Amino acid sequence: MVASTVRRRRNPEAEEPHKLSTSINLSEIMGEGLRLEASAYNIDARAAVDAMIAAKLLLQPIFGQRGLCNDAPKPIRTTRRWVEPDYGVPFLSSSDIISIRPQADSYISRAKTRRLSELIIKPWDVLISRSGTVGNVGLASATFVGNALSEDAIRLRATKPEIAAYAAAFLRSRYGRPQIIQATYGSVIKHIEPEHLARVLIPDLGEPGVSIGERVIKAYQLRDEANALLDSANRMLHERLGLPKISLETPQGPVVVCVRASQVSGRFEGNYHNPLVSQVEHTLSKVNTIPLSDRRITSVIRAVTKFRKRVYVRRGGIPMLSSKQLLQIDPVDVKGLAKGAHTKDLPEIALKKEMITVSCSGTIGRVQIIPAYMEGWSANQHALRVIAADGINAGFLYTWLASSYGQTLIRRCSYGSVILEIDREMLGSIPVPYPEASIRSAIGDPVLTANGLRDEAWKLERQAIDDLETAIDSRVPLSMWRQIKL
Repeated sequence: MVASTVRRRRNPEAEEPHKLSTSINLSEIMGEGLRLEASAYNIDARAAVDAMIAAKLLLQPIFGQRGLCNDAPKPIRTTRRWVEPDYGVPFLSSSDIISIRPQADSYISRAKTRRLSELIIKPWDVLISRSGTVGNVGLASATFVGNALSEDAIRLRATKPEIAAYAAAFLRSRYGRPQIIQATYGSVIKHIEPEHLARVLIPDLGEPGVSIGERVIKAYQLRDEANALLDSANRMLHERLGLPKISLETPQGPVVVCVRASQVSGRFEGNYHNPLVSQVEHTLSKVNTIPLSDRRITSVIRAVTKFRKRVYVRRGGIPMLSSKQLLQIDPVDVKGLAKGAHTKDLPEIALKKEMITVSCSGTIGRVQIIPAYMEGWSANQHALRVIAADGINAGFLYTWLASSYGQTLIRRCSYGSVILEIDREMLGSIPVPYPEASIRSAIGDPVLTANGLRDEAWKLERQAIDDLETAIDSRVPLSMWRQIKL
């Protein structure tokens, strides 16, 4: 008997306690290479396969000689030589594959990286995190292509883009993701290898499957368009305000600066007196600026201060995102807060369309402007909320805070020896340019358009995945649901 903790799913026929144990045959143990850990016989994964078999669907491995996808090169481990952007290739981590706006912070050498071509992302690769957090799935649209990717992600390749997109949608569905989780191994840090994907079964849905893939591709193309608009807003910020570009790269070797007693401001940390900050402040001295907390540009900068005790529900509830999940395309494993227990907390924790969030703990300064589909969701205390004042373009504020200037000023305020923090007063002290309204709108409008495209992309992709699950659900005999309990 093998026991495993699993997530409950709605039973279409009746609400019953979810099955937490199952019997396995010796032949199954032999087939899994004598694996005895419970995760290798994940109950949700077994239920997913049983449902597809009961639906009498034509199943095939997602990868292999007879698989839907024909290539999954084994990730290579090579020495990374970090260089300046002009001499390197942008390098993404496995966590970036589900980022709404992936941006490389590091670059690896073009000349000195062994087998560099094998690290480069190709168009419409299915990207699967394979180490640590296993099973996050992304699709390589134009935003990703040409970047190098960590060996902690698998690249799954198909002969046609729509096939790859269909595979990505399936792996994010409740029929696919449990099968990936089942294949993991490792006691402390979980892993999965490309050959394990040969055990993941995917149904041939025919023309509906092609349609699902085409809609997923369209969703990623909309996100590419949105990211291009955000880049154009950033360029316009520099052009309209006359700001020279600066780099956030940390200089190599020790940096020594002299600080006058009048400039200490009660802060003795090196990051507060970063010479780059002096450069930014000198540049901004020629621009009309006001603090972010000024009521002319923000109505409120909100911190979560009272939200402590949490009541979770297994199904439904108010989605609660971490500061990291706020930046992800379609967050997985999102916790749900009980609505009745947290109604009083909503004014403090709820997200609203065009609200700007800034991570304030751990990784400081990650900025997001909330799209419409997150309206009514919530986020934890590790993100400050910034709400633009009436008449102020929220896209303009987002562009400034997400720019290299805004990031430099936000990060310099951080404090703490192990886990860095900033508070709302520190964020409120950040100087913000205050040009005329036409310039603010010219910079901010592309961001608001991009936010609308993100909302359209999320709805399109979510509907495609829902249609995939429905196409399978509808073929499973009702008599089988009580046995399957998916």
